[in-house]
Amino acid sequence: MKNKLLLFLSVALFGVSSCSSDENRADVNFIRAKFNGVELKFNIINVVVTSEITDPITNYTYRDIITTATMNSDPSKILVMSSEYNITGENEIWRFSYGNSGEFYEINANEFNSQISNNSPGRYKGTYSGSLINGSGEVMTITNGTFDIIY
Repeated sequence: MKNKLLLFLSVALFGVSSCSSDENRADVNFIRAKFNGVELKFNIINVVVTSEITDPITNYTYRDIITTATMNSDPSKILVMSSEYNITGENEIWRFSYGNSGEFYEINANEFNSQISNNSPGRYKGTYSGSLINGSGEVMTITNGTFDIIY
């Protein structure tokens, strides 16, 4: 009787642990924010980690992580975000571009804040907010920006 009880508890615990990891995976692989007050969620994501690059002047060697994202519901919207690979911290995102039907906005460096909390092999996670600017000088405000990507 003890063996049957032990077997039942083992199977039950295994089932519970399996469900929790599946639920956690459903909460990743997105980039979202409010763009001029309209919430957008990008959920088709492509991540590229570049080969090592050496700056010929400073001899500094680095790699970049480049994330391109579109929306399942509206493929005319595209987002590109880049930072140095395997580096976390404040204001490490050096490229953030948003395009909508041919209208493109680029990072306004003095008005953009980011915090990368995880940037390791297979995981890229953080927050961002600030403004983007297009070629005509129009400003787009971004609030409540978050991303959590497993690749």
